[in-house]
Amino acid sequence: MATAHLAAYTDGMFCPENKYKGPLANFTDENLVVFDPLYDLEFDSWFLSKGRNCHLAEPTGVWEIQANSQISVPWANWQNSTGFYADGKEENERPSPYSVTNPEVVAQGLVSESKGLKSPNMHAANKSTAAGTAIAVSYVNSIWDVSMENLVVVSIASETPFERLASYKIPDLAACESCICVTGWVPAGFGQQNMYMAAHKCRIINASGGKTPKIPSVVPGPGVVGPKQMIASFQKSGNNVEWKQGEQVPTYSPRMGYLKDAQTDIFGDGLNNPPQSSSASATTTLFTATSSVAPTPASSSKIPDQVVGCSIPKRRRMRKHSRSLA
Repeated sequence: MATAHLAAYTDGMFCPENKYKGPLANFTDENLVVFDPLYDLEFDSWFLSKGRNCHLAEPTGVWEIQANSQISVPWANWQNSTGFYADGKEENERPSPYSVTNPEVVAQGLVSESKGLKSPNMHAANKSTAAGTAIAVSYVNSIWDVSMENLVVVSIASETPFERLASYKIPDLAACESCICVTGWVPAGFGQQNMYMAAHKCRIINASGGKTPKIPSVVPGPGVVGPKQMIASFQKSGNNVEWKQGEQVPTYSPRMGYLKDAQTDIFGDGLNNPPQSSSASATTTLFTATSSVAPTPASSSKIPDQVVGCSIPKRRRMRKHSRSLA
């Protein structure tokens, strides 16, 4: 468990036993478990972890989400996880502060070759460098009907994953008896640059009515307002954010247009990325943003920034039920 990566575990998650255990052997992703990273894959493979056949490994329950509330979601690498940290360790079983700048952390061999914390493998040097995670919702009943454009990010948890439990503030979502939710994470360095995505069968509860997010959702980016897609990057195809080595990593953060906590702008139309026809050619807009890593109290030395910019392609319309961006 100590070297494994992380996923969000809920009662409604697909691949509830971490991987598909059926008779098919048609995998297109050599990483077969739901908590492994998604990297350099075709759209059909990375989207909803379909290359691992996770869409065929049905949930054993339903993830119930109360609108207008704050919920806790465990990020771990097994169902029914325990502990303060995702590897099962309690807070008092790790040096404090838990940071690569703490000499005790170094002495215990808890720093990875990529200068991040080794256990759990959360691609972070301390809490302030945890890049943030997301919950998105698609108001469809079947996982087969989910697309990037009907999937809307509804909540962001900054500085996660770090502790096992991440807290998310949920906006005034309309009730939905059977929807598909997706959890996502894009680390910012400290290892191979990749992303994580897991699907869940969910039920949105809202006795007062609520509102349905506007679709189609738009590609995230600096200054983008309105309902936003999840981040897709570092893949062979289907990226909505192109990234090159040396550029700042696109993460679930205000820098990419996401609001902190509940995404209350999802009920209005996006203002910065108008739809284009499927025949429109892709173009990119390069931006440069600055970021800093706050040192922990253990040391005044600053953990160096990992990246310095990224390229955002303008949004392209997807064909209905398409498995790739046109």
